[in-house]
Amino acid sequence: MKRQLLLFIHLLPALLFAQQKVIFPDDFKTNALDGKEVTITNTLTLTNNYSYAYGSITLSDGPLWTPTEKNLPGVEMFNQKNKENQDNQITVKQGVYSFTDANGTCRIGQTVAKLTGTASYSNGKYTITLTKKPEFQGNERPITCEIEEDYNLKVVSFNVENYKGTNDVQRTKIVAALKAMDADIYALLEVFGNSSLNDLCTALNTACQTDQYKYIENSTANQGMACFIYNSNTVTPFRDLQKNKLADNGYLPDRKIAQAFDLKANNERFIVCLNHWKAKDNSYNKPDEYADTGDGQGSHVLRRVHEAEATLEFIKTVTAYFEDKDVLIVGDLNSYSKEDPIRVLEEGELINELQKYAPNEYSYAFFSNNSYATGYLDHSFATATLDAQIRYAHPFHINADEPDALKIGGKPQEDNMYRCSDHNPIVTFIKLGTTTGIESPTLSRPDIELIGDPRSGYLTLVSNTDFVLIRAEIVNIGGQIIAAYDTNNAGNTEKHFTLPVKNLASGFYLVRAYDAQNRCTTYKVVLP
Repeated sequence: MKRQLLLFIHLLPALLFAQQKVIFPDDFKTNALDGKEVTITNTLTLTNNYSYAYGSITLSDGPLWTPTEKNLPGVEMFNQKNKENQDNQITVKQGVYSFTDANGTCRIGQTVAKLTGTASYSNGKYTITLTKKPEFQGNERPITCEIEEDYNLKVVSFNVENYKGTNDVQRTKIVAALKAMDADIYALLEVFGNSSLNDLCTALNTACQTDQYKYIENSTANQGMACFIYNSNTVTPFRDLQKNKLADNGYLPDRKIAQAFDLKANNERFIVCLNHWKAKDNSYNKPDEYADTGDGQGSHVLRRVHEAEATLEFIKTVTAYFEDKDVLIVGDLNSYSKEDPIRVLEEGELINELQKYAPNEYSYAFFSNNSYATGYLDHSFATATLDAQIRYAHPFHINADEPDALKIGGKPQEDNMYRCSDHNPIVTFIKLGTTTGIESPTLSRPDIELIGDPRSGYLTLVSNTDFVLIRAEIVNIGGQIIAAYDTNNAGNTEKHFTLPVKNLASGFYLVRAYDAQNRCTTYKVVLP
């Protein structure tokens, strides 16, 4: 009896001071964990790395989206989603363990399981100080930009953040990004005049040891403009650059342009319409109709709506001038995916390629309303004829994911492409075929397609016709249904379903898609 009692007393300190297993945020709503060492059992996502260089990051239960990226604008919605984002954040301090990985970075979108540290509670918020080194996974730095699907044209749209051709480090980093993406056409924003454009094009040719890259002049003014650099070995400009002077009494037409290109391989033509719309800044002396209404869209939304409407009219003009209906509309539209200007384009029968191919990715991260959230300010749209020829579109995650400390002018500064700007470039892959952009019936795509890269953590089912998506299932090799989805799942519609696969083990699976008549289309998937 005494021996049993002594054994219990010996184990008592270990029982009292053992790591407590908890779930975030469910178990963090009181101060009961203050001073305790805890292990968070659910996987958390890194959502704020702004202060990582100072030993602090923010983690959340899943990604944090800018409210109007996933929800229609509205004051009540905006306040509610901001509150949800604020409640879904926990600050983590590194203690003796560094957040920095082997590449000298710490990226938004990475995940960590079984985070262990000491919890401290103050002013209604918890902070975790690490007592065990965290193992971050996923969202590694990309190196190249390719897809498995067959394509013959790659277009990159990219806000290069005030390129003036006077900063050697900026030039080196942006050229490294352009070289890595290896595009046929670079649609660039915030390049300050033709002299800066010439500087960038010359540097790209030097880095590639070629003279194949050319540019199209736009403006001699020393202000940020939209412009094109293209690979003269693969494409040829057709006719003259066109500027959209229809938007809001001709507001900055150098930022809204269009150019047609002929693909040398088959003499097919298409048009790139490049845009940089009015920012959400809350500048003084603006008309009352441009004020921020608190619905999540920021200020000047009416101006951006005017620019969207003018873009639809501009497309009519340039398709007549360039004699082709295939138009790719890209650029920094300063509007998230559910905001009014974007819906103007969608209601104008343009197809949102990023919502089709990469709905759960982003091009920008921004701190607002006490949370660092992500979404698409940069977009890729296509006319119906070109949409039939697009094979994929997605962001190249080299900038928005990286810590602010690594930006140009920050320290430490590396001569690589990462954090060369504040926006992720958008890459659109095209198989440019017939001049109409309409595939022949013998080559038409199936009613339902399964697209995406499983390494990104999700796949997407897309309906290409009136075929309505009702239900989808993921089935393992033993025939067991391990996940089911319908239109009630967040972000799913009758036209596309998002299927998360990041938590599935490597191996063989079936994906079954059902329509309203319970007809089934089956796909085979191998997860790496």
